[in-house]
Amino acid sequence: MRASFVSLIANDRYQIGCTGQTVYVLDPAGNELAKFRDMDYAYYPALHPGGEMAAVYSNLGIMAVYSLSELRLIRSFRVSARKDTQTDRVPCFSPDGQYLYHIEGRKGDSLNSRLSVYSTVDWHPVVRLFEGGQKTVFQCMEFDQESSCLYLAGYFRKERGLDFFVARLADQSLQDVRPLDPLTSIFCTSVIGLKQSGFTNQAYESSAIASKSRVKPDLARLGLLSAGPGPFSREYTVDDLRRMNPSLPRFWAEAGER
Repeated sequence: MRASFVSLIANDRYQIGCTGQTVYVLDPAGNELAKFRDMDYAYYPALHPGGEMAAVYSNLGIMAVYSLSELRLIRSFRVSARKDTQTDRVPCFSPDGQYLYHIEGRKGDSLNSRLSVYSTVDWHPVVRLFEGGQKTVFQCMEFDQESSCLYLAGYFRKERGLDFFVARLADQSLQDVRPLDPLTSIFCTSVIGLKQSGFTNQAYESSAIASKSRVKPDLARLGLLSAGPGPFSREYTVDDLRRMNPSLPRFWAEAGER
């Protein structure tokens, strides 16, 4: 059943699987507890750190929030100014569970990103960051569970080309911005996206690295090569990525050391 999901993530009590048309709630053994068909093109789930709630984003610009203990829809609301914007990304709960973060297309400017922060009390926006100014696209984000810092990766749009980066969010601005070369950026953001999708085969096949079976240079730059022959004497697989359990803070630190 796993192969049919675009995304499949889990905690110790529930699994959330998304096919695009249906959101499934499963128990740890994979038995179906509930399924919801509240919106189309729903691919991107996130689990609340408390374990009893999940948010799912649809490419139509809608966020749905579900109670896993009560098996019901709590709230659905529009989070993007445009439908099918290519800049919207996987939602992310803060470690304390008080906020839901989401990368979205700017109002009237779908080619660049803003970062919206929603309260998990009433699901209203608390703040929207990066609404104007520098042309920026955020490709992924992740909280460091030890420091509770939010890290974002993406690129700045320039008149000639793109400047790829990874940075942390502090005081509502990007701090410690570190440059990434394009290949490393593609690898990092792709693997983080796969991690957030639960390393499903469908997510892997649609990722930017599916056609790049040998990514040894990118892994070497990030210090992720094993002492032995490792996986690089054969085709690179979803299982290889899953065992890495990558995180943006680690990528940020090692990218900055180059």
